[in-house]
Amino acid sequence: MMYRYFSRMPAWKALGVVCLWMAVSVAAEAQTISPEFTRTIRHNPDGSVTLGMGDKAGIVQGMHAGDPHAVQTMLASQTPFWSLLAASVLARMQGDFTQSDKQANRMVAYLEREGGLRDLEPLVMYAEILKAGNAGLAGSWKDWLVALHGLQGKYEKPLRDFFRIPSLKFINMDHITLNVPTEDLPTPSVDWAPVNHVDYVKTSQRKAVPGINPVVPVLINQQKVDAVLDTGVFISILPNEYLKSGGFKSIGKVSNSFDAEGRSDTGPLVVVDNLTIGKTVFHNVIFQTTTAKKTILGLQILKQFPHFHMTDTGVTFGPAAEYDCHRAMLLSSDPSANSAYLVFPVVSDQSVRYAYLDSGNIGDALFFEHVPYFSPEEQKQATSFRALTTTGVGTFLAVYRPMTATVDGVKLTGKVQKALRHIPSLIPDFLLTSALLQHGSFYFDFPTHTLCYK
Repeated sequence: MMYRYFSRMPAWKALGVVCLWMAVSVAAEAQTISPEFTRTIRHNPDGSVTLGMGDKAGIVQGMHAGDPHAVQTMLASQTPFWSLLAASVLARMQGDFTQSDKQANRMVAYLEREGGLRDLEPLVMYAEILKAGNAGLAGSWKDWLVALHGLQGKYEKPLRDFFRIPSLKFINMDHITLNVPTEDLPTPSVDWAPVNHVDYVKTSQRKAVPGINPVVPVLINQQKVDAVLDTGVFISILPNEYLKSGGFKSIGKVSNSFDAEGRSDTGPLVVVDNLTIGKTVFHNVIFQTTTAKKTILGLQILKQFPHFHMTDTGVTFGPAAEYDCHRAMLLSSDPSANSAYLVFPVVSDQSVRYAYLDSGNIGDALFFEHVPYFSPEEQKQATSFRALTTTGVGTFLAVYRPMTATVDGVKLTGKVQKALRHIPSLIPDFLLTSALLQHGSFYFDFPTHTLCYK
């Protein structure tokens, strides 16, 4: 039982280790939860109760926002546990998932030296969630599903029993429901062509909207499909209508996966036998099915493309493709990596903000920002607009503002589209849109942990 572990740990030590997930202090006859942890338990209007991750030092928030400053500060502090956590998180943000795993293992070793039952230690669980996320970012969807599925069986019931909340939901650990045993999940593979170049197709879907629309022709199980290359989505999206043609293996659901609008989307996961892009063929590719009308290739697939180069007319990639980018990668993700974004520092008004690259955000604004409220002047000027999302067409209230900023040394003068936030803060706050392709190109390569705009 969870109580057995915490009864062995003195209160001062529990508070010293303080939590990311929780800090629990146990008195002689009663258990209490520290104020640090109560902020991560949320009682929602619909009656549900959710458990998330947070920490006083801002390490988790920095990883989610793609802002390395708090992480680097804690790394330099050499504080036990916190510096190990910061080292693991920073390595992940820089795309070095092997190093991130090594630091997470050191976290586990540190906690085991502190004593207690490892299987029920929530801080160890957090380290293992980081490793599960790394498995998905460094490897394949199968590695990710297998790792997370193992964790939920190991930790969900003990934590629900400990808090006496049978319906407790875990925000940062996706609930995986599989239709097949993990050992029967198909193994992904790729037949690489040395160099691939694919031009964007011309679509009528967005004739009224200016900007670059990165849609490419692909084959899904030999069926011709136009797919959006969208770095603002992680798990790729397949419209339900394609399921009618058959040839898709349904493997289960991910309950805490969020779409491009930040909404929970529990569409079933399916595996496509073959996905052809250019001359390269991917085998056993995972998609999430939704009611959306467009097919999206998200970062879970795009991160596998070596020497990826996105321009205003098309993309080039492949092991032998020319590639000229040497800047260290910066990556944002949540702990279990059900979402991940490429991040660029944006310099404006002598300050730095960290922006997510969202190549599926199409329009005439270079930047897109979600805000919790408008100023009185903005309220007068705001107008509603419709935009496509992974789950259909949504309506937003927005206002345009001029903006001059520098991205990777490229000075840009254009507009920022500020949209009133109408959903939880799971969505990014500040985005780079596909309109930047009119002024430069994006490069990224996960094996070398590099990312550029020039």
